[in-house]
Amino acid sequence: MTTLKYLLILLIGYSINISAQSTVEEYINKGNKYLENKQYNKAVDVFKQAIAEDKNDAHLYFYLGNTYFDMEELSNAIKTYKQCISKDNNFKDAYYNMANAMYEKQDYDAALKTFTTLITVDPSYYDAYFDRGNTYYQLGKFELAIHDFDKGLNINPDYAFAYYDRANTWFKLGNYANAILDYTQAIEIEDDIADFYFNRAIAHFNMESKDAGCSDLNKASALGDEGANYYLMEFCSIGN
Repeated sequence: MTTLKYLLILLIGYSINISAQSTVEEYINKGNKYLENKQYNKAVDVFKQAIAEDKNDAHLYFYLGNTYFDMEELSNAIKTYKQCISKDNNFKDAYYNMANAMYEKQDYDAALKTFTTLITVDPSYYDAYFDRGNTYYQLGKFELAIHDFDKGLNINPDYAFAYYDRANTWFKLGNYANAILDYTQAIEIEDDIADFYFNRAIAHFNMESKDAGCSDLNKASALGDEGANYYLMEFCSIGN
C-alpha cells in the first residue's frame, strides 16, 4: 500500500527564514545526496542540523520523517511527522505519510484516525480515501472499504490499483461479478500487472467461467507470475 509523499524535497517553491536560508539549503542539498545514495544515518544527522538552524520550519521535520520511514524506523517517523504537524497543522503530506507509517506498524486504528483527519483537512485528497479503504479492509470492514474506494475513484478515476483494491474487497464479500468488473477496469488502465489477471482468473473460477479463468492465468504466467503455473497445471491442463 505504502506510497510516501516526497513533495518539496527538491526545494521547488521552497522558502525559509532569510537569516538561515543559505545554511539550511546547504544541509538539505547534502541530505538529499545522502538519501540518493541510501546513506540514511548521514541524512538523519544533516536534517537534524538543518532543524537546529530553523526549529520552526515544518518541511525540515517532514524530510527527517521521510528518512526515518525509508530506514523502517516507523516510531521515529511517526514522532517526527507529529512534530511537523505541530509546526503546520495543515501539512497534508505529513498526515498522509504518518498514517502510512501507522499502517505499516499495523496500528490500523491510529491510521484510520489520521487518514480521517487528513480528509477533514482536504476532502479532495483522494489517496487518503484509497488508503483508508485499505485500512478498513485490514480490519475486515469491507463495506466501509468499498465506500472509501468509491469516494476516491470519484475524484481520481484513473488509478488502476484503486480498482484492484476494490475488486479484492468485492471478492471478500463474495461479489465475484463486481470483482471481475473492477479487475477488468484495472487492466484497461494498466495491462501489464500479473496480479490483476491472476486475481481475475480466481474470480472467474468462482463464477464457473473456466475458459476465462484459464485465459487470465496464461496472461499472468506470461507476465512472470510463477504461482499462475500451478493453477494452470491444476485446472487448465488438457483433459480437465
